Formats: sequence, structure tokens, C-alpha cells
Amino acid sequence: MRALALALLLLAAAAAPRRAHASPWTLPRGDLVLGAGYDLLWADEEYLDSRNARPYPLNGRLTASTFTLAARAGFTDRLELEIQLPIRLVSFTSDPAILLSQENATIDFFQENVLDFSATQRGVGDVILAGRYGLLQGSTALALEGRAKIPAGYDGPEGTFGADPETIAAFQQGLVEDVGDVVNPDNISDDVTLGSGQVDLSLNVLLGSAFASRTFLRVDAGYTLRLDGAGDQVTGAFKVGQAVGRRVLLFVEARGAYSVQQGRSVGVSVFAQDPNLPASEYGPPGDPLFNLGLRIFPLDFDVFQVAGGAIFRFSESVELNVAYQRVMLGRNLAQSQQLFMSVAFRRSLLGE
Repeated sequence: MRALALALLLLAAAAAPRRAHASPWTLPRGDLVLGAGYDLLWADEEYLDSRNARPYPLNGRLTASTFTLAARAGFTDRLELEIQLPIRLVSFTSDPAILLSQENATIDFFQENVLDFSATQRGVGDVILAGRYGLLQGSTALALEGRAKIPAGYDGPEGTFGADPETIAAFQQGLVEDVGDVVNPDNISDDVTLGSGQVDLSLNVLLGSAFASRTFLRVDAGYTLRLDGAGDQVTGAFKVGQAVGRRVLLFVEARGAYSVQQGRSVGVSVFAQDPNLPASEYGPPGDPLFNLGLRIFPLDFDVFQVAGGAIFRFSESVELNVAYQRVMLGRNLAQSQQLFMSVAFRRSLLGE
């Protein structure tokens, strides 16, 4: 009911303004950039199989906040390495509901069969390791980037009522045999997770140009190999920025990812046919799955998102990045919005 898309929404969020660190202009040898960022993300709608957003059922709402520590270091004038460590708090709230027949129900029945899909998870999310090699540096820059997304030990997503039953047919058979054994509060799974729980390996081409008008353009293209049965993706981005005065740079960005193969199933997801119905209209007598449908949720997603923001340079070594991002189209993820802020400190370890 809270949709396995919650886990995958964080993948889309992580690909937005924070990726401003990934530049075709690599750091000079001996330069070190230390950064700290905070972003707040929220959503009350989701994309399922179709690319039309729909409200979360039962007045559901998702919020997530992430504090990220990052470091970039130039090992040569063309090679830099980066690490990002995100600490996340993800919360989903919704109205409780009873999906079983309430005919001749007692007080004990209500106490034992109220389903509460609200949940909170906190901890370290996906660690990012990246390396960039500058093939061309100057007013026009070209770089190759290798990037790895590695889960930090959190539990990955499962079906709404757990990993078993694994198929819709088995789920339906379980409802016939003993609906109370399947639709049980103890079976509600933590599909509110800190990520998809699998490793991504990406290869990207980064191209940028800076002009005398103090405008810059960026184009990125890449391929992501998603392990453990997740669907591989092709990715792309376009970014344009303009300096205003000596210390402010404004930018807008569009970024997308498209799955080129279907990912493995993580279980049966229960969804609302009409997500606007109140909890009191779920599960009338004799029909425990009224207004509910079943779908297999795969580990793949599509997303198109836009972002805009500003970089404020306080000195040659300190800058502040502020941005807003919104998912415009998608599949198998939430229609999220995000506010992002980070500060970066740059210094040379060579003393030059």
C-alpha cells in the first residue's frame, strides 16, 4: 500500500543536484575539496506502471532527509577520485486500515487486524565511489567517469506483505485459503528502505564548454550496469549556467534515466485501484480486497527530472550550492520534490 516505489525514489533523488560535483573539469594535482550537504525530499504522489502520477492511498506522504559528507581529490592534473557518504532518515505516514471483513467483528478483531503502513528508517544509505579522468581540459573539457553505488548494509525492498508469496497466483491462493494469514499486521514488510539494496556500476562521458560570456554548458551520457537482477539503464543530462557578477552562478538542469531491461521481482505489491478512497471504505464484508489490486514490483525505474539553483562563491576556497529539484515523469517511483544545500571547502595540499 505504501508502494515499493519508495525505495527507488531515493535513487532518483541521489542523481539530482548533488551530481553537481561530477564535472568534466577535473581538479588539479594536490587539490582537495571537502563538502557537506543536506537535502529534504517530500512526495504525496507516485508513478506505478503508467507514467501518470497518482496520490498515495490512505493519505500517504513520504519525507526523506539526507546529510552527505563528500570529498574529492586531484591525484594528477587529469585524474580525480571522489567519495560520498549519505546518512538518511526516510519516513512514510498513512491512515491505518482494516482489509478483512468486519462482519460480526469484536473489539479483539479490530485490535488484531488494524494495518498501519507508516514506517521510518534511518542509517547510512548508498556509498558513492567515483573516479574521473580528463581527456581534454580547457575552455572545452571532456572526461570519462566511473561510478559505483554500494549499499551500506541496509535491508532492501520486499513485497507489501513480505517476500512470500512470490507470485500473484500464490498470493491469491493464500487469500482463498486463509486471508487472515496473508493480510496480517505482522506480515507488513519494510518497503520503506534507504535504497534498492543492490550495487550499480556506471560509465559516463562528461562534456562541458565555458564561454567568454561566462556561460557554461554541460552534457552527460552514460550506461549503468545494475547488479543483483536490477534493470540496467541509459542515462543523460543537460545543464546550463550563467555567472551573475563575480560571486554568483545560476543554473538549470534536466536529467533522465531509462531502463533498457526489466529487473527481477522483489515481491507482490498491493495497490489501491482508487487511491482517493478513505480508509473506512476499504474491505467491506465479503470482499477483503475491495479497491485493491496486485502487481509484481520489478527492480527497475524510469525518471525525468529538472533542477534549478545557484552557486555562491564566498572566496576562492569556499562556495555554497542551493538547488530545487522535481521529478516530472517516471515509472516505479515517487513524484518527489527536493530542496538541496551544500557547502564546499577547497585547498591545495601542495602548499602552492
